[in-house]
Amino acid sequence: MLIGAFFVLLAYACFRGLTRDVGVVALVVLVGFTQDPARKLLAGEPVMMTIMVGIVVACMAARQLLVNNRAVADPFSKWTDSIMPVLGLYLALIGIQGAHSLLRYGSPLLTGLGAIFYIAPLVAIVVAYSQFQRFEVARHFLLLFCLLALITSASVIYSYLGGESPLLGEVGSGLIIYDQGTILKAYSGLMRSSEIASWHMGASVCFMVILIVDRGSTSTLVITALGIGLLMAAIILTGRRKMILQIVIFSSIYFPLLRYYQGRLSNRFLSIAVIGSVVLSIVYLWFLPSFQGSDYDLYLARGVSVFADAGERFSTLGLGSIYWAYEQHGFFGGGLGVASQGSQHFVEGNVGGAGEGGIGKLVSELGLVALIIVSWLAIAFSKHIHNCLGLVASSVPDKLPFAVGILVFLLANVPTFIVASQVYGDVFVLIILGFLAGSLFALPNQVVNRLQGNHP
Repeated sequence: MLIGAFFVLLAYACFRGLTRDVGVVALVVLVGFTQDPARKLLAGEPVMMTIMVGIVVACMAARQLLVNNRAVADPFSKWTDSIMPVLGLYLALIGIQGAHSLLRYGSPLLTGLGAIFYIAPLVAIVVAYSQFQRFEVARHFLLLFCLLALITSASVIYSYLGGESPLLGEVGSGLIIYDQGTILKAYSGLMRSSEIASWHMGASVCFMVILIVDRGSTSTLVITALGIGLLMAAIILTGRRKMILQIVIFSSIYFPLLRYYQGRLSNRFLSIAVIGSVVLSIVYLWFLPSFQGSDYDLYLARGVSVFADAGERFSTLGLGSIYWAYEQHGFFGGGLGVASQGSQHFVEGNVGGAGEGGIGKLVSELGLVALIIVSWLAIAFSKHIHNCLGLVASSVPDKLPFAVGILVFLLANVPTFIVASQVYGDVFVLIILGFLAGSLFALPNQVVNRLQGNHP
């Protein structure tokens, strides 16, 4: 029955994507969160279930091509003229390395697997640009995401407490962590892996901060604090330490960058900072010590160790992966897919390896020239988003905390990608990041609609 309900949802989402220009993003989130539990109920746990959410976005993109194919380039050309030249180089490089991979390994699946990583975020940006035409759409998008992530966190904790269900647990044999002098089980709850569960819950912690700074009262602040506590407790149980570091990076960048664009610190920001500090002090002085001597204390110890290991991981898996990739695949790289997770199932030889580090993945698949082109593209994107935020600051300053928060969350993913790119091979994760980037590209449209009174 649950399987049937999922495929009804999928069919409805695809239909809406093909027939509606707006109002489909909520269905994308619902499909993304339910495809993993549905996969666990199917015989053989088919890996194709992980791309169901991508089918919905593909339907949305198909509608845009059919209705107005010239508008596809609008996110990158309507409000700026500096992105299209370098974007063209980027797409050309992907095309060349796609052909390289196909000719060298003769595996369309391998090439397609590699192409998804580079193309999916761009498609998501294009789709989101047309969907996020008003500020409230993006806010509702984050609210729904947080609600579903809270359900995921509850399922993780339920698993830790001994709960059993076919919907719980990792797909396959599961991950066992050898740390703290013992063996720790990685809990994933409803998600197919602890890595995916951790990313979604960590993202929701950041989203809750954005939502409460954007528009929050004392009562919602208390509810948000409880929600963040639940999410953090569940993240610890996944054993995936990177998301803790990502949350810290987000928090440390968000408020200074917000002050930069605001030119001052608002009273709301000061109130939230004070209350947040009090909550953190209570957690540190009373709540965490209460777990000493328990199994959960081992998970806490592993989580805290991420800060001591961060420098070494950045050196070995970040910068060090460039040299490994160059040694294995040369100056021109090995083609799309060779450093993607699961590539070893399609071809034999020098695949995988440096793909754990994001920079190594780029060099392995696209060659050293990718570092120049991707950096150039990132600079072009950054300049445009900076101008968009300047427009928000001067025209609708009340929406600045929300827009800056989205940007900071995307920036906080960069260090995580550099040291561990596996989770970014997930189609749903790529779509979420693309949607958020697309909402930033749509900021000028949102501002115009707000000023003209077309939308709230």
